[in-house]
Amino acid sequence: MSERSAIVAIDRAEVARAARDLAYDDYLSALLAPRDGQDDLIAVAALFGELARIPLTVSDATLGEIRLQWWRDALSSTARTGHPVADAAAALAPRLNAPLIDVVSPALEAYAAELYAEPFHSNEAFLAYVTAVPNCAFALRASILGTSDVLSDPIVTDTARTLGLVRTCVRMPQLLAKGRTPLSAEDLPAETADGGHESALRTALSHQIRQAADDWAGLRPRLRSAKPDLRRVLLPAALSGPYLHAIQRVDRDVLRDVGDPSPLVCATRLWLAARLGRF
Repeated sequence: MSERSAIVAIDRAEVARAARDLAYDDYLSALLAPRDGQDDLIAVAALFGELARIPLTVSDATLGEIRLQWWRDALSSTARTGHPVADAAAALAPRLNAPLIDVVSPALEAYAAELYAEPFHSNEAFLAYVTAVPNCAFALRASILGTSDVLSDPIVTDTARTLGLVRTCVRMPQLLAKGRTPLSAEDLPAETADGGHESALRTALSHQIRQAADDWAGLRPRLRSAKPDLRRVLLPAALSGPYLHAIQRVDRDVLRDVGDPSPLVCATRLWLAARLGRF
């Protein structure tokens, strides 16, 4: 093996490790894709894993903004950074229908919003935040799988909203522990937005979980009847059900307890969706 080949192999292993550690669900989804797209989809999983952890690991918004700006700069350039995930993401450019930074920018803005304590000013702003990351991920998956034409189907928008809301509800206890309140101000009294009234926070989050469950109940049969190319793009949504089951447990504190289904349940549900269309 040449020195360059060895470096590429090491980088690929590092990207796969990041995907497994930081975005296991999307890593599993990548492994169920056609073989020629697996490495690129693993790079996408690793990229979103790296971005998603920034608001959860910094206590200061300025530090988070600096890290996100580094990613903006890295994803806007073709120059190697030495960061395996950033370089693997940049290498996706030839397979994309638009510049990588243009596709990923809404997700970067969504993660930036999680750095601040204030809730979103309206339900519309909250919905834009919820859907940003899944929409970006679906666009990248479609480009890599060569099926960008399916993105015009209305089910893509509905799936992004449902999956985004589920993932937001799952993530909420970690953000609340950091003093952030990524909910709609329209659902919260003014004093709650300033840090008071835990019961109002609990009510607002419980409402969002119920909304996510209702949306999933309506979306699931539509996904089952979708065309195979479309199902491949939307495959990560198959885990909405297991996550909803986990976060709706009667013994769970919605403000403090993280709800995670078992890895075996996730792997099984993704396999059934990928191979049999059973979302």
